[in-house]
Amino acid sequence: MKILLVNPPFYRFLGSHYNANSLGIAYIAAYLNDRGHDAWLYNADYIGEKKFRKYDLIHAQENFTNYKEYFKNQNLPIWEEVVETILRFEPEWIGYTSYTANVSSIDIISSKVKERSPKIKQVIGGVHATLDPNLLNKLSAIDYCIQREGEKAMLSLIENEPVETISGVISRSGNKIINIGDANVNKNIDDLPFPERDKFWGIDKDEKSFVDVSYICTIRGCPYRCNYCASPFHWKRDKTQYRSPESVLSEMRHLRKKYWNDKQYDFSASGNIKNKSNLIIEDNSIIYFVDDVFTIKKPRVKKILRGIIDEKLDMPWKCEARTDHFDEEIAELMKQAGCTRVKLGFESGSDRILKNIQKDETTEDMIKGAKLLKDAGVPFTAYFMAGFPGETDEDLKQTIKLAEKIEANYYVLSILSPYYGTKMYFDMIEMGYELDKKPWEYFYHHSGELLVNNTISNDMLTKYLQLNELNNTANNYI
Repeated sequence: MKILLVNPPFYRFLGSHYNANSLGIAYIAAYLNDRGHDAWLYNADYIGEKKFRKYDLIHAQENFTNYKEYFKNQNLPIWEEVVETILRFEPEWIGYTSYTANVSSIDIISSKVKERSPKIKQVIGGVHATLDPNLLNKLSAIDYCIQREGEKAMLSLIENEPVETISGVISRSGNKIINIGDANVNKNIDDLPFPERDKFWGIDKDEKSFVDVSYICTIRGCPYRCNYCASPFHWKRDKTQYRSPESVLSEMRHLRKKYWNDKQYDFSASGNIKNKSNLIIEDNSIIYFVDDVFTIKKPRVKKILRGIIDEKLDMPWKCEARTDHFDEEIAELMKQAGCTRVKLGFESGSDRILKNIQKDETTEDMIKGAKLLKDAGVPFTAYFMAGFPGETDEDLKQTIKLAEKIEANYYVLSILSPYYGTKMYFDMIEMGYELDKKPWEYFYHHSGELLVNNTISNDMLTKYLQLNELNNTANNYI
């Protein structure tokens, strides 16, 4: 079977772009290819530029007016470009990866594909597909919806197993929607093949700059319960899966040998890393551990870090973590193992707000964790949000104070957007906010269209946004 797995356009509409292909569909492609099928990846958010466009709250807001109009105009050249690229592949099956903000894009593209090639089977998976069991009622051109892990379910579909026997697949039967329940999780994610990183459709063979930052997933899911985050509902907290240290190191060896040998990149005098096409690598990182919290389970993390050091893998990397997961040994090991950046979600400097959003972390934890990283010489990006329900000027004042105290290398500021399917989303609907009537494309972290706070003054919000002035390195990427 010929299968094209598509990452639909979204960031392009905001005047940016997304060079890294979706890891979820890359895993599915590898799984299908291992079993004799011909699965390729198409990143429709990639536009072939050799540098990253700056993207932050200010730039997103500047482009938002045009962004809202794009989805009302189905005659834009981008829609024809994407549909034409898909049909040129002549797929028998198409799979789209979804998060809420790109569902409108999927709706338009899949409808145009159906008009021109009605025999192609179209499937949607990903976060939004998992969180919205009624999605097929809203997307008339989509044939199937896969919830949670997609490898086994997609294989079963394309190999024509009876759809009513495939767990995790929502299908149609006339006017009825059939949902037989959750997908069977992979019992051991070490058994999955490494993600597909070679079969990219729609780009020149020499234009694979999104491979320059190789994403690695070492954990599926997150055991924490932050009420603004979709992960606990997407993966389910009690089903968090961990790869073994040896499996992670094996993938790094594979990447090092195949893509990143000594002749393909070097450290320039400016401190930037360049690959063979002279592209400066994002964040000076070759590897990005994309787990929600890479540092969960300290013994496991230490084995990975010591393996990187002992094997001299020499592959600079970055990760996402929580401040309460560090100790002096882990911070030092991260530095020795080549960590170039840690992304930390501080969110608020108010312990009252942290408790309300079920962060299970305190400002004391945050200050301590930030200091451990700074003492070890590990750069970190601090993520903050404003606009939580019930947040006051005093709460936001404490956030500003914390942001200044931790002295992060970079700051990313957002206005809270209650993501579809999160506990906060449903709590806000119960309180009378009509979030369920908002267009899908509004659901992203720089939207500003989903405000659920009327207790913060404009003056204090302006002071919060002025934290951007702490970012004194023009080419730092988030």
